[in-house]
Amino acid sequence: MKVRIRTALALGALLGALPCAHALEGIEARVIMKLKAGSPLKQIQAAGRVETLNTRLGLKARMISQPGRDLHVLRANGLTSEALAARLSGDADVEYAVPDRVKKISALPNDPLYGFQWYLQAPDTTRLAATNAQAAWDITSGNGAVVVAVVDSGVRFDHEDLAPRLVAGYDFITDNLNANDAQSGRDADASDPGDYVSTADRNSAALAALCGILSAHGSSWHGTQVAGILAAETNNSRGIAGLAGATRIQPIRVLGKCGGFDSDIIAGMRWAAGLSVPGVPSNPTPARVINLSLAGAGTCSAAYRSAIAEIRAAGALIVAASGNESGAVNEPANCPGVLAVAGIRHAGTKVGYSSHGVEVGISAPAGNCVNIEVGQPCLFPFVTLTNLGTTSPSGNTYTGTGDVTVGTSFAAPLVAGTAALMLAANAALTETDVSRLIKSSATPFPLESTLPTCPLTSTDGQCNCTTTTCGAGMLNTGSAVAAAIAAANPSVSINLAESRVAGMAFKLDASASKATGSAHLVAWKWIQISGPENGQFSSDNIATPSFTAPVAGTYVVGLTVTDDSGRQGTGQATFDVQSAAVKSGGGSGGGALDAGGLFALIGLAALVAGRRLKG
Repeated sequence: MKVRIRTALALGALLGALPCAHALEGIEARVIMKLKAGSPLKQIQAAGRVETLNTRLGLKARMISQPGRDLHVLRANGLTSEALAARLSGDADVEYAVPDRVKKISALPNDPLYGFQWYLQAPDTTRLAATNAQAAWDITSGNGAVVVAVVDSGVRFDHEDLAPRLVAGYDFITDNLNANDAQSGRDADASDPGDYVSTADRNSAALAALCGILSAHGSSWHGTQVAGILAAETNNSRGIAGLAGATRIQPIRVLGKCGGFDSDIIAGMRWAAGLSVPGVPSNPTPARVINLSLAGAGTCSAAYRSAIAEIRAAGALIVAASGNESGAVNEPANCPGVLAVAGIRHAGTKVGYSSHGVEVGISAPAGNCVNIEVGQPCLFPFVTLTNLGTTSPSGNTYTGTGDVTVGTSFAAPLVAGTAALMLAANAALTETDVSRLIKSSATPFPLESTLPTCPLTSTDGQCNCTTTTCGAGMLNTGSAVAAAIAAANPSVSINLAESRVAGMAFKLDASASKATGSAHLVAWKWIQISGPENGQFSSDNIATPSFTAPVAGTYVVGLTVTDDSGRQGTGQATFDVQSAAVKSGGGSGGGALDAGGLFALIGLAALVAGRRLKG
């Protein structure tokens, strides 16, 4: 005899609300029901229709309103809206019954440039790769207790759209020529002085010896751009909206005129996670997430492997850009334990420049201009924070459609910001949990019939992504945060007695149900969802009641558990109940034994066995 148990996680704490009194005492269903056009129930008054259905289905539902002539809003205590809808839907007179759900205001940020941040908005037929961050914001606006380290070129601390989100960081560049900041070695100033390379720099023998051949270029303000995507202040009527809301940013400066040396990057990563670095004060605000919008050719070295293992053991998630080389995934994104991010176009296919391969865990928008005509605006860039200075810092500003702000450097902070929102929603998640849920909640890749399948690429590097070349799918921030909330809900486990006979009580045991983290279960609510007749619980608000089924058949019972934070988990068990043994009507035999006959047979067998033993 098989017992079929199905559990599901409810989103009772989706908006982080405190538990109402009734949440601890029980649950209440609310359903919209419509009768079929030819239903004979339509010939009687609405109240009579509901009473007829109650009698048929063993319900105690009550009608509270009628949105239309044949529509009825019903409520019932002791079962979920989904369970009530399922029972009503099975009736021959009912066209449909659906949960009467609550809708809430879906507020969008008032930042004036938000309309240009296509990558944060809900996906549509044109922008399949958009991350739906606005759905995540309906769940959480982030938490200042969550820190994301941006291991990069430093930031402009004076940028008015970033300053409120910053915590103290550190400059880990050891070489003064590379640092370009008039400091000597490592220091506590993680501000970005500019990473430009002038003509004089190109002619410097000392810099050439340190960095190799350099091309002249202006300052990128790269760390400020990455930090802005993550956590520019939102709803301040200024500039852009940062994906991670109230999340705080810790700038770790490791990139200068030459880029950054592995030794400095590794030191910065370790310090970001709260690990000690000789000669550097301890980090007072260790990061839960480390963003690496940097990459270099080569396989993962032992130095990175060792550091990554230490950082993960400390509990930090490492998110890294896959690289912009179109081919193999770069280091450190190709290291085990790193959540590597590949870049996709607005349409969801791999953007031409993005590196790709089996090491990639997830894909996210990386920006693409589509048009390549000189003087035309970039159509799908990142709009983010920057500085007006071509070499040294000047006034603060924002990038626009005239800037080609694209690259996997900008895909990575979308993933890091999503991780931060998930931790704001559920602080008990581990770095492994966060990575797993980001992948499992991803949106499947689309298929463009005119493109080859990765790893084959078109002439401009585009291809259709697969799960072995571009990770689990396209980043879906809204789904990932919802998954984080669901993971915080209690789990339900229901075990039943082996013997289940009609008319006789048997035990239901939900003592193995568990709350998550440090929470504790405080309430249980049992209901019968279906069965040939209504059974009886010895108590419907304890972990281990007994249940008595009046007749044989298949029954379904449900359980909702509530923890001391108001989060709920639901589960149900489907089981068969056998008929009770009944005495034969007499005469020719062959009937079922009653209880007396069964005990007599057992006694006779014992007597025979005893005589055999004596003999």
